[in-house]
Amino acid sequence: MPSRFVVLLAALVLFFTLSGQAHATDQQPQFNAALKSFKQVLSSEKSASRRDLWTDVHARFERVFKISPTSGYAPKCLYYMGRCYEELARRSGLRSDAHRAVDYFQRATNRFPPGDSWIDDCLFRKAEIAFVRLGDARSAAEDLRIIRRLYSKGDHASKAAKLLARIEGRSTASAPVVKKSAPKPSPKQVAVPKAEIKSAYDKAQKAFKVVRSKKKPSRDEFLRVARRFAAVSEAAGSGVYAARSAYFEGFTWDELGRISRRDDDFMKAVEGYERAVDLFRETDSWRDDALFRKGYVEFTHLNDEDQAYADLLLVVRDYPDGDRAVEAKELLRAMDEARANELPDAAAVSTPQAASKARPVAPEVRPSTAGTSTFNGKTGDATLLGVRYSSGEDFTRIVLDLDNAVEFKERSLPADEASGKLSRMFVDLKKTRVAKNVKARQEVPGGFLKTVRAAQNTPDTARVVLDFKEKQEYHILTLENPYRIVIDVFARKSVAKEIPKTFGKPDQAPRKPGKKERDTAKDVLAQLGMTIGTVMIDAGHGGRDPGAVQYIRYKDNKGKLRKKLRTKEKDVTLRLARILGAELKKKGYKVLYTRAEDRKVALEDRVLAANIKKADLFISLHCNANAKSSVRGFETYYLGKAKNDIVLRLAAKENNVDPMKISDTQKIVLDLVHSFKIEESRVLASHVQKHSVRALRSKYKGINDHGARSAPFFVLIGAKMPAVLVEVGYISNSTEAKLLRSDEYLHEVSRGVISGVEAYRKELQTAGL
Repeated sequence: MPSRFVVLLAALVLFFTLSGQAHATDQQPQFNAALKSFKQVLSSEKSASRRDLWTDVHARFERVFKISPTSGYAPKCLYYMGRCYEELARRSGLRSDAHRAVDYFQRATNRFPPGDSWIDDCLFRKAEIAFVRLGDARSAAEDLRIIRRLYSKGDHASKAAKLLARIEGRSTASAPVVKKSAPKPSPKQVAVPKAEIKSAYDKAQKAFKVVRSKKKPSRDEFLRVARRFAAVSEAAGSGVYAARSAYFEGFTWDELGRISRRDDDFMKAVEGYERAVDLFRETDSWRDDALFRKGYVEFTHLNDEDQAYADLLLVVRDYPDGDRAVEAKELLRAMDEARANELPDAAAVSTPQAASKARPVAPEVRPSTAGTSTFNGKTGDATLLGVRYSSGEDFTRIVLDLDNAVEFKERSLPADEASGKLSRMFVDLKKTRVAKNVKARQEVPGGFLKTVRAAQNTPDTARVVLDFKEKQEYHILTLENPYRIVIDVFARKSVAKEIPKTFGKPDQAPRKPGKKERDTAKDVLAQLGMTIGTVMIDAGHGGRDPGAVQYIRYKDNKGKLRKKLRTKEKDVTLRLARILGAELKKKGYKVLYTRAEDRKVALEDRVLAANIKKADLFISLHCNANAKSSVRGFETYYLGKAKNDIVLRLAAKENNVDPMKISDTQKIVLDLVHSFKIEESRVLASHVQKHSVRALRSKYKGINDHGARSAPFFVLIGAKMPAVLVEVGYISNSTEAKLLRSDEYLHEVSRGVISGVEAYRKELQTAGL
């Protein structure tokens, strides 16, 4: 019996040894390829200044790391992932980049064997970033002392001594280098045998609960618990105990930070939560909690709003049914409100004297009527999960978040001076309950909307009321996946402030504008031309929404016909957005993105982001599709009524609604046809289309020009700047799908779009209508 046990044990050891070697063999060529990419980007300042290239290199090392997080290549991957963010931080100046670099260098340090020659490099880079970019002298000094004590003969010993002397305010002469002693485990690391991971995790959990239950726990008690969780996570390497231990390590630092109020404690909390997010599977119910806690700490304690916003958006988009979704929405709403309040007052924008004298063309205000609407398909019992808004001087968007389709009724009421009631509109949601977290009343600062109220009007009807300072024009649209009711409110004078009246009555023949009108238009357009400095690029779809897709058919080894996914619209648009953004930056434009990674962004949030960020142009990128695989071509759209059923079906696809419901959007567009921005968008679309087709035809055959067209795309509604949607090719056509996968083609598309933008800008600056 004993001999049989020995044989079995030897077999297991051999199996795991060979398994580890196999993973290392798989990782080696991919690691070398990633390293080559790293060196190529670093080789020239031109490429090193591009964020997209660094994030691509980081993603390469991350893929290699995930092949086997316990192999010898794993810590090297973490080291180079840190190097990527180190280079980004050096150029961007963002604290979030510096924090990520520090975290990766620490994780690499923890995974290298004690005494490894890579450790002093990790420690020095971590210390330098902590001191120079984050102002954390204490953590930097700790790492530098470890280098002096354990790596005195390493290639970073001299630099570590100088930096430590600088931190401590001494000269290097008074900073003697201690001779290297035998490597000892870091006091922060407690070795945990593989067989004891579960019991060590349980003990750490128990210790955590004990510390939290105390009225005045000491700092040392928290530190001991954090070290326990860190040790378990490192020992486990991957899997549920590694992820949960990282989560509780972050949680421990989070609790300590609430007592100490020290930024470095909260930074370590963020690092722990971020490791947990990396280690948890995407389907794990703990992952959204780690993301939410990370975002909450960043926003509440570290004032890193950009990173917090990104993390909280991931919670809402990827885990809409999770237990943190409602809280994440509330925080996002608070951030949106704060950003919306930063919008400039319309009065601050200079308007030419001649334009202000022109007779205004404004949409009529809707009379006090009631209407009943529904979502497409069946309706049922629902819950009003949230009411969020973003408000500016002349445009406000209110979004009602629901968990099911509902029948609803909307009505507007005039002001009642006798009772002191304001002009208002309300929406009654049938068979709907108001969630407990929904605020009963929200004051809206600035603008023309005063308050938003939500309440349980009857036991089975929820009511949302908008109180206006004066009567306004509004439009309602329903969206699905998830269910939302979007209310867009337009100030009555917003269009009047911008549009010079240069057209006769509809039944009159067109006439040539007079000199005064030409001068007026020229003044307006010239002013607009001078402000085109910021472009918001919208990469269509993303996350769980792939957009249009291309499948290819093939035969497997047994001759059975199968199909696999080849091309996704969301991937093409994201790559094109990055290319277009990089090229626009070279031309001197400031570039913003609705998404810079593979994540879902709600339709109603895309143009809203452009409004809040005060972009001057909005360009939405998409790929087309058709039931007939022979159809191909390039087309550019601006907001307007669809002229045929083909365009109408395309708008329905992009709006993510049934074609039968697209008429709602058509009605909204008909009310907005006099908008000055729509006319400007038409001009921009014409230039983009003409120059893009010209650029593509210079390199490729068979490029069909479908022209600049109008369509009721929801993503364009509400834009306070010229906005277009570009369909860069048909993914359903095998030839164009191949082109769409090619960076060379996307670069040509980018060149054409930029030429169109430049031509549009030139026309604005030189126009004389």
